[in-house]
Amino acid sequence: MATVSFKGATRVYPGNDVPAVDKLDLDISDGEFMVLVGPSGSGKSTALRML
Repeated sequence: MATVSFKGATRVYPGNDVPAVDKLDLDISDGEFMVLVGPSGSGKSTALRML
């Protein structure tokens, strides 16, 4: 059974002081479907790239 887990994951791009993603907690179990929803610039694509 596969599981994806993030516990306090943070991403700061070089040259930037503000995190693009800050303290992400996420658990996705085998067979689950997950959707990230939010406004432009909220870190959705960055969070997916962190996989």
